[in-house]
This record gives sequence, C-alpha cells and structure tokens, in this order.
Amino acid sequence: MDKWRKNLYTVWFTQFLSLMGFGFGMPFLPFFIQDLGVTDPAELKMWTGILSSAPALAMAIMAPVWGLLADRVGKKLMLTRAMIGGTIVMIGLGTAQSVYAVLVFRIMQGLLTGTVTSSAALVASGTPDKNLSYALGFVSSSTFIGWSFGPAVGGLIAEHFGYRLSFFIGAGIVCFGLILVLLFIEEPTALMAGRKPLKDGPIKDDIHTPASKAGLKMITPFVLVLFVLFFFIRLSRVLPAPFLPLLVQEMRGTITGSARITGILSGGIGLMAAISGLTLARLGDRMDRLHLLSVLIGAGVLTSALVPVIPGFTILIISQLLTFFLIGGVEPLLMSITSEQVDSTNRGFLFGIQTAVGSLAWFSSPLLGSRISIAYSTRTVYLLFSILLGVTFLISLIVRRRASKLAVNQ
Repeated sequence: MDKWRKNLYTVWFTQFLSLMGFGFGMPFLPFFIQDLGVTDPAELKMWTGILSSAPALAMAIMAPVWGLLADRVGKKLMLTRAMIGGTIVMIGLGTAQSVYAVLVFRIMQGLLTGTVTSSAALVASGTPDKNLSYALGFVSSSTFIGWSFGPAVGGLIAEHFGYRLSFFIGAGIVCFGLILVLLFIEEPTALMAGRKPLKDGPIKDDIHTPASKAGLKMITPFVLVLFVLFFFIRLSRVLPAPFLPLLVQEMRGTITGSARITGILSGGIGLMAAISGLTLARLGDRMDRLHLLSVLIGAGVLTSALVPVIPGFTILIISQLLTFFLIGGVEPLLMSITSEQVDSTNRGFLFGIQTAVGSLAWFSSPLLGSRISIAYSTRTVYLLFSILLGVTFLISLIVRRRASKLAVNQ
C-alpha cells in the first residue's frame, strides 16, 4: 500500500476517535452549565455564545504558529500535540466546578488542540494533487462520523450517569487515538503539485527559503479570496450548532430527555455531512471544483430556509439533515482548491492561516447567534443561518469569475 494511503486510512480512524471523544461532551455544554447554576434564559444564551466562541479566538491566534511548526518540525508531531491537548481538555471539563472553569478549559482547547487541521495538513502534504479532493473529503468524513457517534452515545450516558462521565469517557477515546497516531502514522513525503494552480503571479519554489517566507509569498490575491469564502462558509456552518440544544429544549418544553434527542439529531447531522464528504466532495476530482462548490451552497440555501419558514420539529430535522448533506462537502473542496495553490512543503503553514480565518468565523458566529437569540428568538438564528449561506453563495460566484479570468490569462 502507498504511504499516503496508509497515512490517510490511519488518520481517518484516529480522527474518528478524536471527534467521537469530543462529541461525548461538547454538544451538551448548554445543559452542563445549567447543572453548574446558569439557569436564567438570557444568561444561558449569553454563556452558550461565549463558550462556543472562546476556543475559536484562541485557535485563531495559535493556528498559524502550529502550522509553521508543522512545516519545520513535522506534521505528525503537531497532530500528536493536538491529541494530547484534546485529552487534557476533556479531563479538565469533566472536573469543572463552575462556568468560569469551563471557560478556561474551552480557551485551552483553542490553544492546544486543532486535530482536524493537523490531520488535513498531514494528509494534504503527502497526497498527490489528483487525489486531493478524495483524500480531504475522506478525512472530513471521519470528523463528521465521529461527531455523529459521539453525541448520540454521549447523550445517552449524560442522561443516565451525568455529563461529567461523558467528558471522562471522551478523554479516554481521544487518548486511544493518540496512541494510534504514535504507533502507525508516518511523516508524509513532500510532493510537488500535479495540477497547474491558479496563481496571480509567478511563484518560484525554493527549498532554501524559510517556510514562513515561502508561505507568505504564496498567499496571492486569489488565495485571499478563497480565505474570504472559507470565512463565510464556516461562519454559516457553525452558527446553528450551539443553539440546537436550546431550540430542542424550547420546542419540547422541558430539559428532561433533551440531551438524548439533541445527541441523536446532532449525530444525524454529522452523518449526513460525512456522507457528503465521501460522495459529493469526491466529485471534485472529476469536475470543476468551484462550479460544484457553488451548486452545493446554492442548494443548501434552499433547504436551510425551511426551518424559519415552516414551523415544526419534523421540518427542523428534515431541513438540517438535507442542508448539512449538501454543504458537508464544501470545506474539503475548498481546502483542496487552496492546497493546489502552494507546494506541499508549505501546506502546514497555509492550513494554519486558513484555520485562523475559520476560527475567526467560529468566534464570531456564536456571539452573533447569542445576540440574535436574546433580541428575537432561538429560531431566528436559523433564519440568519439561511441568509449567511445566501451571502456565501454570492461570494462563491465571485470566486468562480475570478478563477475564470486567471485561467484565461495563463
């Protein structure tokens, strides 16, 4: 078996374990902090937004640093660091005695973890460009499948044995993934791009150029436009997730049993996104990736509009499952497009910058959702979700037009 395939399959399983471990406790933070004494509705929504945004801001600061180190000291080492950090954070959350302690460990999560980005950088650095959409889509499916199993099982454990046990079990699962990383993953072999990238100017690869300088040279105007698109797709995708537990609780009229239902629904959403990563994203190796990306986002706009327009729990389920099936393959496609713009030796740094951009969106999204939910209602957050997807669709059309002009000029 090729080295890049062996790494791909091993990374897939370790990330399945990592996200499953995180999924055992993270989706239930709005319920957990109620046990810690946060019960006022407005305060609960405020803390939901803060706890969702805190790790994102920390990750935005650290991601470029970890990405640069990945190019200098190795992608495997950075993935190991992220898995160790994840284990520590999950144990810490299980011992938290106040909402402020939860906040501290969520900030630590942003500073120390980032397994998804580390995995993507490792895979992208050793995978031939003709297989990039397949490989990145395949890895992203592990994220969503892990996030499917984690909340579904974690919700049942939390209902019967408490939220703390869910965090501790999650820590054990992440730690097992860490062991697999240490034993079976090899540092990827650098590969040169197989396709002609869409660059705004001549860029020469120089093995003697420091990774940071070479990476910065490769952040062309076209790559910056791709970062803007990444920001908006992440801003849209992250927005509804923190408020799903609250919407389920409001629609049911009770917190009893809401963790179990939230877990099952979160699992279903994750499964749909995983299927998208395995199927729709893979089409990017056979057809124009930017065209496919625009089609998927446009269709997601239509399905996401069902929740704010048509009331009812059934519509909520149908809308979210369809929408995340459609947009679940968008980020892998966008990452593969961005990866083609640089040589493999600088992809850790590039992914670090991209993660910082995505983390800023992750930071902004829950705070925006908190303000909207407090001022109007939790359901209004889902209206904003549909609007933001619409804005993302328009930006994707602009990116396609930019790419067409670059292709003509080359």
